[in-house]
Amino acid sequence: MTDFRASLGLEQTTGPVLGALLAEDYTDVVILGFTRPVKIESHADDVQPKIAATEGVDPAAARQCRDLFSNTEGAHTHFNEWLNKQLQAAGKKVDVHFQPVELAHLNDTEGIYEAATQSLNAVAASEGEKLVTLYLSPGTPVMAFVWAFAALRYPTLKKRLIASSQPGKSPERIVLPNEWLEWHGRQVLPVSAGSDRYDAIFHLFGEQRIPNLLGVLQFSSRKHIFVNSAQFPADVMKPFLGEAEYGEIAVDPYDPDNVRSTILEQIADMPAEAKIGFNLTGGTKLMYAGALAACRKVNATPFYFDFSKKQVINLNSFTKSEIVSIDSVETFLKLNGDGLTISKPGLTEHDISREMITASQLIWENRKLMVSKYRELKSYLEEKSFKCWGNDFYAELTIEKQGKLTIGGQSFVFDDCPDFMEFLLGKWLEVYVFSVLMPLKESAVLKDIRLGLEVSVEDVDSNDNFKSYHDGFKEKIGYQEFDVICTDGYALFVIECKSGKVEAHHISKLSEITKHFGGVKGNGVMISAFRPSHPVVKQKSDDQTNVNWFFGEHASDRLLKFFESN
Repeated sequence: MTDFRASLGLEQTTGPVLGALLAEDYTDVVILGFTRPVKIESHADDVQPKIAATEGVDPAAARQCRDLFSNTEGAHTHFNEWLNKQLQAAGKKVDVHFQPVELAHLNDTEGIYEAATQSLNAVAASEGEKLVTLYLSPGTPVMAFVWAFAALRYPTLKKRLIASSQPGKSPERIVLPNEWLEWHGRQVLPVSAGSDRYDAIFHLFGEQRIPNLLGVLQFSSRKHIFVNSAQFPADVMKPFLGEAEYGEIAVDPYDPDNVRSTILEQIADMPAEAKIGFNLTGGTKLMYAGALAACRKVNATPFYFDFSKKQVINLNSFTKSEIVSIDSVETFLKLNGDGLTISKPGLTEHDISREMITASQLIWENRKLMVSKYRELKSYLEEKSFKCWGNDFYAELTIEKQGKLTIGGQSFVFDDCPDFMEFLLGKWLEVYVFSVLMPLKESAVLKDIRLGLEVSVEDVDSNDNFKSYHDGFKEKIGYQEFDVICTDGYALFVIECKSGKVEAHHISKLSEITKHFGGVKGNGVMISAFRPSHPVVKQKSDDQTNVNWFFGEHASDRLLKFFESN
C-alpha cells in the first residue's frame, strides 16, 4: 500500500521498494504484489485516466483513487511503470519482474509462504553464482515473518535479509536469531548430510518400474507410497519392500492439481515432524509438476534418478550420490515379469566346464565348418545316438549320452551330455559369448550373468489363458528363455545368439523382449556368427533404439567395447 501511495504522490518518501533499489545496485528484482481477488477488476486503461485526473487536485481525490484501485491488476501495472521510470531517471539498470499474488486475506500465511518459496525455488534453480537479498519491510509484519521463515529453507543459497526501520533511510541488514538458525540446522541436517531414512516416501509410478525400485532400494523408509493411475497398479512393488509399509494412491496423471491435492491429503494425516521424501523420477511430466508442488508445500525432500550418470540428485541442494546397484538379473525379471516365475535360474560361471568353453571358442574359429554340418546333424534329431564326420570334423553321441567332438585339430569328450545335439546346433555360440563376458564379471563391470535362464507362467490353474486347453499344456509352461542375460547393476542386457541366418523378425522380437523385461533403459544385443543376409535386415536393426547387433569376426571385440563404454 505504501509503495502504491508513493506512486500516487501521497507519500513524502520514495516508498520502501524504490528506496531500497536506489540505495544499492541489483541486477534482477522480483516483486510479489498482493492482489485481492474479491476487489473490482481494474486494468491499466481504467486506472491511468483516473490517476491522471487526480494529479494536482486535492489529495482527498488521490486517496479515493488509492482506496478504489489498490491491490488490483491496474494498480500493479501503474506502480510497475512508475517504478521503472524512476529507476531509469536515476540511472539504475535493473530488470524488474512484478508477480501478482492472490491471497485469501492480507495475512494469509499459507499463500504468502507458497509464493515466497516458489520465487526462491526459481532463483535457486537458476544458473550461476548469485547473492539473494530478501527485503522484509514492504507489506505486513506477518509477510516479513513468513519471508524470513522461508529463507531458512535454503541453507545452501547465498542470501541476506534487509529491512528499513525508518522511512527515507537506506535499509539495513537483519540477522536472524541464533536459536532459529540452530533449530533450522537440526531440521536440515539429515538432508544435507545425505541421510536416507524417511517416515514416508512418495513414488511417482507409471509404465516404467525401475525408478520406483531404485527409490525403494536407495532410501530406507517406514512407508513407501506409490502415486499411480488406474492403468498402472503398483502392487507389483510389494515384494521389494521388506518390512516397510505399502501405500498406494490413485490420481489423474494429467491433472497436476489433482496430484498435488491428493498427496497433501495423505500428508495431512501424518505427524507434523514426519520426514517425507519424493521420488519424482517416474510417472508423467504433469504428475511431476503436481508432486513437486506438494513437496514444496510441506518442505519435503525431492530427488531424481539420473540413469545416464548413475546418480540420484537431491533437488533441494542439488547434491548427487551414486545409485545403489541392482546386483541380480532376477530382480529385473521379478519386477517386470507380471506374474512370471523363474523356472530355470540359468548357468553361472561356476556351472560351465572349462572344456565346454574351450570347445565353443574353437567352434567360433571354425564356425563356417560347424554351420555347414547343421543340415546333416538335424537329420539325427530323433535318434538316441549318432555319428557325423568329414572335413576335419567329427561329432558323436553315444547311447550312454557321452558327447565326442573333434574340430580345429582338437578333440573333446563330454560325459553325461544329453544336450550335446543342442550344443552343436547353436548352444555353442551362447557358451562362447558367455565366455567372452566372463572377464567383465570378474572385474565387476558386470554384476550378474546367466546362460539359459528361463521364465514361466507361475500359476496356470488360475490363469484364464490356460482354462480352455487340456492339462497337457500345463506341462509346457515355458514363457521365455534367454540365451545370455546380464546386468551391470543399472540396466538389464538381453543377448540373443544366432549361429545361422538372422531375420528381421528376430530383431523385432529381441527389441520387444528387452523392453518388456528391461524397461526403457534395457539393452538388447544380437550376436550372429555371420554378417546380415540383406542390408534391409541391418537397417531394421539400426532402427531399433534398444538393440545393438555385433556379427562376424570382430563381434567379440565390439561386444566388450560396448559393455566397457556403458
